[in-house]
Amino acid sequence: MAQKRIQNIIAESRWSLTIMSVCAIAVWSAVALTNIYVLPSLLCMLFSTFLMMELNNTNALIRIYSRMVSCCYMAFTTMATFQFISYRAAIIVLCIVGFYTCIFRCYQDFHSPGWTFYAFLCFGLSSIVWVQTFYFLPILWILMATNLLAPSAKNYVSSLFGILLPNIVAIGVKLYLGDLQSIIDHFGNLIVFEKFFDYGILSIGEIVTALWVILCAIIGTTHFIRQKRSDSIRNRMLYGMFITINSAAIISLFLQPQHYDALLGIMIASTSPLLAHFIALTHTKLTNFVFKLLLLGTIVIMVFNLINSLNFLR
Repeated sequence: MAQKRIQNIIAESRWSLTIMSVCAIAVWSAVALTNIYVLPSLLCMLFSTFLMMELNNTNALIRIYSRMVSCCYMAFTTMATFQFISYRAAIIVLCIVGFYTCIFRCYQDFHSPGWTFYAFLCFGLSSIVWVQTFYFLPILWILMATNLLAPSAKNYVSSLFGILLPNIVAIGVKLYLGDLQSIIDHFGNLIVFEKFFDYGILSIGEIVTALWVILCAIIGTTHFIRQKRSDSIRNRMLYGMFITINSAAIISLFLQPQHYDALLGIMIASTSPLLAHFIALTHTKLTNFVFKLLLLGTIVIMVFNLINSLNFLR
C-alpha cells in the first residue's frame, strides 16, 4: 500500500476546499476593502469554482475522492490579484468553465444538441467581451470529433446557434442604440494583430504569474501523459481537450501578450484539472517535495501580487 504523504492527506481531505475557500475569500475581501468594484469578479469566481466542482463530480476527473480540481482553480484565480478588477477576465474564465461543464456531457453522444448549444452559448457570451475567442472555434470543432467523439450535423448546427445567439442580441441592442461603429470596431479586431512578443506591457507580477501557471501546466501535462494508462479512455479524451486548449492559449499568450487577462483565465481553467490530477494521484518523495514547492510558490506569488494590488488601488 502506497504511503500517504502530506500532498495525499491534503488532496483527499474533506476540509481542503473549505480551508481554501476561507483563504481565498479573505484575500478577495482585503482587495474589496480598497475597491468595492471587485465584488462582481468575486461572484464570478465563486460560481465558476462551483462549476469546477460539478465538472469534477460529473466526469470523475480524479478517480479518488478529492477536491483538488476546485482548490487548484481557486488558488490560481486568487493568486492573480491584479485580475480582480478585470470584468472581462472574470467573465471569460466563468464562460470557459461553463463550456467545459456542458460540452463534456456530449461525450460519444451524437444526439446532444441541447448540451452543445449551452456549451457554445458560453463560448458566444465570452466573444462579446473578447472577440478573439473566435480564434479557438476551429480547435473546439475539431476536438468535438477527435476527443468528444460526437461529430454530427445536429451538434455542429447547435454550436453555431449557441455562438450566434448572444452576438445577435448584442448587435441588436447596439443597433437600437444607434451605435453601429462599436459593432464594426468589435468585429474588426479579429483582423487586427498588435505587436508580437510585446512583453514590455506586462508587469513583473503578471509575467511571474503566467510563468508559474505554465510551469504547473507542464508538470500536470507531463504527469498525465506518463500515467494516462491508469485512467479510463473517457478521461484520457477529456484531459486531452484540457491539454490542447491550454497549449493553444499558451502559444497565443506568447504571440500576443496584449490579451493577457483573457488568455490567463483560459490557462487557469485548463491547468487546474491537470495539476489536481498530479497532486491527488502521486505519492513519491519527489512529488511530495514538488507539491510543497508549488504550494509555497503560489503563496509567495499571491502575497506579492496582493501587496502590489493594494498599493495600486490606494
